[in-house]
Amino acid sequence: MKKLAVCLSIALILTGCAGTMPEKADLNIEIADQSTGVYPSSLQVSVVSRDIRADPYIIVYNLDREATTMLTSRVPPQVLVKDSLAQGLRQQGLNRGDRSNITVSVVIKELQAKVTKPGALYATHARTRLELTIGNNGNVLTLEYNREASKESMTRPKVLFLETMLNEQLTDIVVKMLEDHRVRAAIKGK
Repeated sequence: MKKLAVCLSIALILTGCAGTMPEKADLNIEIADQSTGVYPSSLQVSVVSRDIRADPYIIVYNLDREATTMLTSRVPPQVLVKDSLAQGLRQQGLNRGDRSNITVSVVIKELQAKVTKPGALYATHARTRLELTIGNNGNVLTLEYNREASKESMTRPKVLFLETMLNEQLTDIVVKMLEDHRVRAAIKGK
């Protein structure tokens, strides 16, 4: 009888630990240290961001025979992108100035990883689309950055895998913005 009780207890514990879905997803942008002296120290920039996506979900499981599961980000994506970009620009030599004549604006147009199962395999598709606009004393430069990835698998992709896909896309885009010679020229007013 004791063995049965122990086995049932272990089974209940393992069932409780298996496959729990988090309430929110964790986005994280990790940017390597930037070169200093890219911009003159006299320049000040204001960095702003907006999220204009139709829905706030960054991870969606849309599978037949299961209720659709949708997760938002723990930190609003526009805040994460703005803070990462502003930190990189500061490392490159720009000062933050809320009343600056130079404005860097990031708009999140698309950011989502979606899992479906159209057949025997799970299909994952992640897409990130950001628009960067630099306004400098009346001159405006607008650029769009896109990243996309797809993967098929026999097993249901875990949330961590989807977070990693989106984190890699966001990191790649922010790094490209920081390295883009067109962005640097627009900020410098050239």
